[in-house]
Amino acid sequence: MLHVPASREAILSFADETGPGPDPLALQWDMATTHKSEWNQKVIHFLCSQYATLQESNGWVGRSTESIRYDIEVKFGQCRKCWRKAQPLNLGDGTRETMQQVGDRLLDQTNERLRLARVLTRRTTKFETRKKVTSTLLSDRIATGKDDQAVWAYLQSMLENLGKDGMSSDESEYRDGDVQVFRRKSMPWRADFSHEMQIIDQQRLTGAAIFTPRGSKPAKRFRNANRDSSRTAIEGLPKAFYDPNWLTEQRSSFMVSKKKFQRMDIIVARQ
Repeated sequence: MLHVPASREAILSFADETGPGPDPLALQWDMATTHKSEWNQKVIHFLCSQYATLQESNGWVGRSTESIRYDIEVKFGQCRKCWRKAQPLNLGDGTRETMQQVGDRLLDQTNERLRLARVLTRRTTKFETRKKVTSTLLSDRIATGKDDQAVWAYLQSMLENLGKDGMSSDESEYRDGDVQVFRRKSMPWRADFSHEMQIIDQQRLTGAAIFTPRGSKPAKRFRNANRDSSRTAIEGLPKAFYDPNWLTEQRSSFMVSKKKFQRMDIIVARQ
């Protein structure tokens, strides 16, 4: 149900002291302005008084007037933001949105927020999974003295430097049997670490006994040549983590760490 704000006439008459102001039995906000307006301050005063009365009669835990007022102001700000988004916009042909068009726009915005949340969750999960793979295998190599210990130390260091924000974004495509397949967006700013990432991901896909079935399921990832990530590049990484051509085009204030990071050429033996 849409909130019906106070009329301009009622607000103006209250401002020049010719009108009664907000009706305590049918409170309406002035959505055209913030909580600091005279009208909205009066509404907040009524709500604080009502809460204090209920607090006393119901034996609720005591709260200060300042705390109650603050919560009401925050909630009003949230409601006002939603209300403003739900107002019809002017269209290119000079007409205004219908309520159906408003609903469709809000639904599209909600779906986009959910999509971005899923992308962020996958990126974080991807990083945590890769970190677990490198940590587990490095510990195994240290314990067993296998000759690829340096490789896994390098891969772990690479991940620690990149962090979760250095992971590429995925777009869900289809399933290949029991394995989810994603198309990976390209990151123009980042040096090409696809070979290293593939080595780590392949260990996950093999389903080695050291990994439990809890958490994210193994997934295949392929580079999407047609889609670049729109995320801002991470500053402060060692120079080796940036694409050389991309880096030359950046402003002089772009921060690059002086920390050295030596790339390693890893040759994977064919099975």
